[in-house]
Amino acid sequence: MTTSGDQFADAGHASEYIAARYVALLGASAVHTGAAAAAYAIDGRVPTVALQPTDRAQVADALALASEMRLAVAPWGGGTQLAAGYPLTRLDVVLALTHFTQVTPHVTDGHRLTVQAGCTLAAANAALAPHGHFLALDGPLPGRATIGGRLAAGSLGLRRARYGNPRELVEDLVIARGDGAVMHTGGLTNRAMQQHALGYDLNKIIVGSLGTLGIILEATLHVAPLPESEATVIAAFSEPAALWDLLDDLAAAELHPAAAALCGAGVLGMGHGLAQEYTVPLDPTAHPLLLVRLAGALPEIRRQALTVRNLVLKFGGTPPLLLPGAAMAPAWETLDDFPATADLAPTAAVIKVSALPSEIGTVVEAARSLGGEHGLRLSWLADAVTGLVWLRVVDDEAAAHFATALIGLQDALARRWRNAIVLGCAPDLRERLPLWGADPQGVELLRAIKRRFDPQGILNPGRFRAK
Repeated sequence: MTTSGDQFADAGHASEYIAARYVALLGASAVHTGAAAAAYAIDGRVPTVALQPTDRAQVADALALASEMRLAVAPWGGGTQLAAGYPLTRLDVVLALTHFTQVTPHVTDGHRLTVQAGCTLAAANAALAPHGHFLALDGPLPGRATIGGRLAAGSLGLRRARYGNPRELVEDLVIARGDGAVMHTGGLTNRAMQQHALGYDLNKIIVGSLGTLGIILEATLHVAPLPESEATVIAAFSEPAALWDLLDDLAAAELHPAAAALCGAGVLGMGHGLAQEYTVPLDPTAHPLLLVRLAGALPEIRRQALTVRNLVLKFGGTPPLLLPGAAMAPAWETLDDFPATADLAPTAAVIKVSALPSEIGTVVEAARSLGGEHGLRLSWLADAVTGLVWLRVVDDEAAAHFATALIGLQDALARRWRNAIVLGCAPDLRERLPLWGADPQGVELLRAIKRRFDPQGILNPGRFRAK
């Protein structure tokens, strides 16, 4: 007989019963209730229990019991991207992958890494470094963000044009479905399951599905060789318009940089002390910036740096700095953290707009104009290679004013670029916004596949507003 919390007349008795079932299944040390469970609250919802399973079998058992009792389950990695998607409609169980941290570099071929989902990106790269490789899953908070969370969110970083996006890096995933079945998504073992996924590549479906189809337990990923050398050209411009003029020439130069970013005044001055480091000859708190990350042999880096310098001077930038590997790291760490949505204030939000590189200026200028009309403070970061633009918007007024302003801003952006996605904001605001913009590509497909993979609807219910 199945049991769920709403079948009990007394919610306290339901909580005690659920906790007792999990203690009997996993042991008391793996089950947290009360204040300990409250630390895992999501979207203002406190789970009845927070679980810390130690292996795949315990995850499978925990999910099977949740399916039997029709309990809503949310995976928990580093807790850095919980603002993605619509707020959960239910939450009974948080399944934390605290113990899933093992890293196994494939030393024989050197191009792959198998890592458990609870391992942080920073820890994975620390394990790879002695073997001369790294994992290019760039994005916010690498010391907290886990591999599983990064893949579940499908976060895009600034080096994806050079090294690939998260879907392209995945060779195989081990996932636990809502019914507790554990399966691989890649290779020969995937063929039968592809029939249940409407014929689609499961790796590409799971990445970016926000934990609604299965809980990622382990990933085998393609890694890249550490570059022989790295350096970053960084230059300031008096006005953003000069950056927009430079973009066509930068693309025509065919530099193939590891990354090329544009950012507004103040982005590099956010709490990292970079303003003091770069006061001469530029001040990142007062000017928009161009940063071009170069990787390869030192002579080639020097040649490309000279090309970038000539472009900068042609379009009126300050004489650029050439920062070697160690010196450039703080700047890229700051840029990687720019789209972070962890711990957003009630009157703050992050929006991602997908456009052509040639449209970056139009996106930024439109956002600045619209933000000014609505009384919003706006900062921005753009990937000059792919055209992605991230906008951070903040309102100094009351939350009610911010809600109206944010809805107006996203609506205007989505009307023009359609793919204007709200990456994070307060839960009550996310209820009211078309988070995926005017063209939510893939959402209907995910909803259809969810009905196949999670027929009970227990995994992160509501994230895509599945029916």
